Amino acid sequence: MRPRARSGGTGLAAACCLLLVAACVPQGLAFRVDDRLTFTSPGDRAEVSLPLTVSWEMRDFTVVGPGGQASGSRSGYFAVFVDQTPQPPGKPLAWIARKDRTCRPADGCPDAEYLATRHIFSTTDTHLTFEQLPRPSQDNDRKERHSITVILLDPSGKRIGESAYELDVIVRRQGLS
Repeated sequence: MRPRARSGGTGLAAACCLLLVAACVPQGLAFRVDDRLTFTSPGDRAEVSLPLTVSWEMRDFTVVGPGGQASGSRSGYFAVFVDQTPQPPGKPLAWIARKDRTCRPADGCPDAEYLATRHIFSTTDTHLTFEQLPRPSQDNDRKERHSITVILLDPSGKRIGESAYELDVIVRRQGLS
């Protein structure tokens, strides 16, 4: 008679692997799709010209300006990043300037002008018009690809959650054929 293989060790190994994987997942991340924001204009990957107005709709979110009364993670305002990566969740917009020694909080920096020179804007509107966009390179390419990212900020200016809504556009500069 042949000895039977024991399967108890396999189950234990699988359980240990599952616990190890679960321990490696960063804590506090939602891992769910947040589809409250929908871009209404232009369409994703649309070919556009300047000036460019980007519009969106937002559900289940009350727009409250900086310093306004917060009502949980469902109120605040918007930050718009052009070809930039937003700050991490829970960090304020000022985090962008954390390594810039020329930007001193005692002087009111970073302010709207500082952020705008880095193609970062905050707004309580559900649209934003860009007269110009940064040129991605020195050559006079016919088409430029730009990524526009909208995130949510609480009334104190800190990023709400991990959600980021991204729209890609292709800009054709006038005078270039």
